[in-house]
Amino acid sequence: MSRKGKKSSSKTEKRVSRKTVEAVPPATELTVEVGQQTALFPHASRLPVELFFLGLLLTWTFLVACFPLRNMDIWWHLRTGQLILERGTVPYFDWFTFIDYDRPWIDLHWGFQILVTWLYRWGGVDLLILAKSLCLALTIGVAWYASGRSLPACWKALCWILPVICLSGRSVVRPEMLSLLYLAVWMYVISQLSTHPRLIYLIPLIALLWVNSHALFVLGLVVSGIFVLDYLIRHWAQGRFGIDAPDNSLSVVTLVRAGVLTVIACFLNPYFEQGFLFPLTLYEKFSVDQAFYSVRVGEFQRPLDFIRQHGLWNLFLFSQVLLAILTFCSFIPLLISKRVNPLRILLFIAFTHLAIKASRNTAIFALISGIILSDNLSDWLRMAAIRKEPSQGETAARSSLRLLDESLLKNGSSAILLLFLMMSLLAGYWHQWGGEGKVLGLGEQEAWYAHAASEFAGQPGMPDRAFVSNNGQAAVYIFHNGPEKKVFFDGRLEVNSKETFQLYEQFQQQMAYNMSNTPGWAYLLEDENGQLPAIILDSRFSRNEINGLLNNPQWRLVFADQTAAVFLDQKTADRLELPIADPTPLMHPPGMTVRENQ
Repeated sequence: MSRKGKKSSSKTEKRVSRKTVEAVPPATELTVEVGQQTALFPHASRLPVELFFLGLLLTWTFLVACFPLRNMDIWWHLRTGQLILERGTVPYFDWFTFIDYDRPWIDLHWGFQILVTWLYRWGGVDLLILAKSLCLALTIGVAWYASGRSLPACWKALCWILPVICLSGRSVVRPEMLSLLYLAVWMYVISQLSTHPRLIYLIPLIALLWVNSHALFVLGLVVSGIFVLDYLIRHWAQGRFGIDAPDNSLSVVTLVRAGVLTVIACFLNPYFEQGFLFPLTLYEKFSVDQAFYSVRVGEFQRPLDFIRQHGLWNLFLFSQVLLAILTFCSFIPLLISKRVNPLRILLFIAFTHLAIKASRNTAIFALISGIILSDNLSDWLRMAAIRKEPSQGETAARSSLRLLDESLLKNGSSAILLLFLMMSLLAGYWHQWGGEGKVLGLGEQEAWYAHAASEFAGQPGMPDRAFVSNNGQAAVYIFHNGPEKKVFFDGRLEVNSKETFQLYEQFQQQMAYNMSNTPGWAYLLEDENGQLPAIILDSRFSRNEINGLLNNPQWRLVFADQTAAVFLDQKTADRLELPIADPTPLMHPPGMTVRENQ
């Protein structure tokens, strides 16, 4: 062959190589050919290694979510589920309060409530915790297969450590645990559409289940909207600007059909269009009313505000910030190589916006970021592997041996890290680092719920109304006594108005400052017979109110344990012949430091 022919051949090879690199498929088309995978990892089958790391990751994920029950909302969810099964209908107006009783209640949680009611009947609190942990592990398992399918298992396991930490911080028995699973399945379906386009018809089914479990079903619509926008951008770009052309396996007709079915499914809830539009009500609370709710409800607080107040010395917040930085940086090598993926970029922007708005969105941000991070690293690795040429003088056998050694080193390092995390959890150090007083185990957090106080206040002859502080304990009172006995205010912000919340805080302040000379606050709570409510105060978070009523001669402490106090007005206490209770147990709730007790 002539020199000219050789030069021409060389240029052709370079052009082919460049086109091969540019042809790396996008996130929604991540398919790996057997030959390519063998070239990257020629030493062994990928499946056993992947199952090993996935098993380690899921075991750690399951165990990190196994801690005693401590979220308050579960009790009104359980009582609502019991009533739905008894009455054969969902609520349309409030069932549990005596001031907002005429307000509409859009209870999209009803499917979750029936599920946890069944679980509670079969296995109590322990089964609820195990189900929650299993749900989180399933979420991570589905997300694993929805992302980075050409990423070595040892690397992918490392990618999911930070998301699991963020998710575990909000791993509670709430409808959110189902939303995370639905979101992961939604993302998995989207990741498979390039090879299995008919899977898109699973989206309406997921939407139907989701809209009848949690108001966050809107996140699925957000993801689908971004997916359609990505599809349109690819059609417009036609391979320009580093954006791959759209996959022709998914037709416009199929997209429209699936979209229409998905929207119809979202209307198939007991509240029809009111249920479909309900997410706008929730969004208003952490957008329009952000200033009001963020200082009163922890999950509505913005992460940036928390950082200003407490710094970054929080395991879960630090993990969220680090995950955001790593995910953002993972776009840089691809953009430098002119690999633009509109779907991932738009998803990252949308879910980062939600995370910045409120800390309650940490979990959904972590899940989406974990998928994006894995996909970006997967594309970068494949590009690097295709571009990489064998070292000069290196034989195929030596190249295979070198890849085997590198793989063993990486696998061993990742396995050691996961085992370290597992051992730190089993030894109790992990929850110490978290700083939230959690421990590995089942059951309820010690002296966390006012069960005894609620049962005492629900006895015959007791008032039919109760003022409960903090509002989380109102859920416990509802579980034991609702709906026959009602509370002034509880934690269901989708029902209780902002004005009721403000009035509730005014009553708390008047109790704390012992305004016995202005008793109007109490008489505003009278029923039609002039009966004052029972006052139930949490020993951890309502200490000022307890001290105020102890020094108020119009009220008598009739019950006290380490969790809560029950006060009745003197007239009612005399009628029931209830003596003054010993307040000593209230002084030292379990888990509180000496400084917190002061």
